[in-house]
Amino acid sequence: MCQELASTSRATKKRVLDPIIALLRWAWYRLERTVLLAFKIVFPSRFISPLGFLGMLTFVVFVLLGISGAVLMFHYTPNFGDCSPSATATSCNQAFQSVQSINDQVNWGLMMRNIHYHASNAMVLLAVMHMFYQFFSGRYKLRYEMLWITGIILGVVTVVEAYTGYDLILNIRGQLAINIGRTLTLLSPPRQILGTFLAQVIFGFSFNDIVLRFYALHVFIIPIVMLALMGVHLPKNLVLDIPVSSAIIGIIFVMGGLFPVELGVQYDPRLRTEITFPEWYFTSLYAFIRVKGLDPFIAGAIVPAIFVVIFLVVPLLDRGKRIAMIDRPFWIALGVASLGQMAIVTVWGFRADNPLLPLSNPNQLVIDSSLFFASLIVATALAYGFVYAFVRWRKAKIDALRAARKPLPFRKLPPYIFSKSEVYALIGGLLLLQVFLDVSIFQAVLSGLKNYALFEIGLVLVAFAATFHIYRVSVQSKLV
Repeated sequence: MCQELASTSRATKKRVLDPIIALLRWAWYRLERTVLLAFKIVFPSRFISPLGFLGMLTFVVFVLLGISGAVLMFHYTPNFGDCSPSATATSCNQAFQSVQSINDQVNWGLMMRNIHYHASNAMVLLAVMHMFYQFFSGRYKLRYEMLWITGIILGVVTVVEAYTGYDLILNIRGQLAINIGRTLTLLSPPRQILGTFLAQVIFGFSFNDIVLRFYALHVFIIPIVMLALMGVHLPKNLVLDIPVSSAIIGIIFVMGGLFPVELGVQYDPRLRTEITFPEWYFTSLYAFIRVKGLDPFIAGAIVPAIFVVIFLVVPLLDRGKRIAMIDRPFWIALGVASLGQMAIVTVWGFRADNPLLPLSNPNQLVIDSSLFFASLIVATALAYGFVYAFVRWRKAKIDALRAARKPLPFRKLPPYIFSKSEVYALIGGLLLLQVFLDVSIFQAVLSGLKNYALFEIGLVLVAFAATFHIYRVSVQSKLV
């Protein structure tokens, strides 16, 4: 009797599952005709350096930006309003007021803004790290030239996307960026023809035009361009490491909880604008524009364009077959010198003539040209000369050892293998930490401490990443 019931139960389950399995199999075979399965996503079973898949981590942050941005779209008002002398305070700069409402009135609004803001910073940083890692490792060779060129273009588009995003707040920082962008566009030669036309197309004729056009660019046009470029830039084999991705998202949440995004001062064309500085990824451009005696168009457009073009044509200039850094001293030194230049001009962008004094006069922003270019030239020359000499010395030493058939001076540290009790203790402690954080998050939400809850959610994600990684290493070592 029991056997008959068991066989009947199995037959019933088979009749229920067969159509579902058939439907899944049908869908899977049809997906082979689409671009979805053209990409092979690899989930590594062991730890590999995240430097090798920084591009995929950038895409993960891009998805996070899309989700958080889509939520913010429901509450943002792409309208500047009426700022005439007779207008009321609530009718002027409605875009800024909608962001203020997201902060103060919308449930989880400030938390979502914190995620979106710090994710945008993380995406720019990861994109820059990805570019330089690919450069130093010679990944623009061996038929990867198209991926390199589209990657450089994608990096520029990423910065433009960030630019249109923080301008939408319409605070004085956003207005500064808009003024700089519009001025550089108007100065595009021939100024009376192309510059004026481009300014009208991009910025329109009023603040309402600016808000609406930047909104369309930020949430629709530029993301489509980025996705199209990603379709060409992404390689077929993609690495998605769950622990590293969880850690990156967790760090973004932690930063959002520790450093809430500021609303800033509302821009009102009827009032005098305060002096401020742009976001960190635009301070280098801002520094060049503020150099005394330098043409604004050359500083703000030609200099960045030269920097981009140099990296675009690198695959055409470096035609050697070798990709090891010791075999490419000129290009490695050039990359380090470029990083040094970026660091110096970024610091200059935050600096006034006297950093100890409060900013009260626009003349304080003028940078002395001799001091600026002297520091840039000296630092660049030192960085390039030192790195070039070191790489050449290292190559000569390794070549001599190879000629003498001696072992190379590379020491590979043995992996530290935890004992079985240490593995269980670490995993158990991390699981208890996550339980404690989950309870604390619930209490923080009930108490209205949403930024604190965001910080703890980030810690949970980081703890999950650590737990996953330790478990993976222990399984690989056959300890559990």
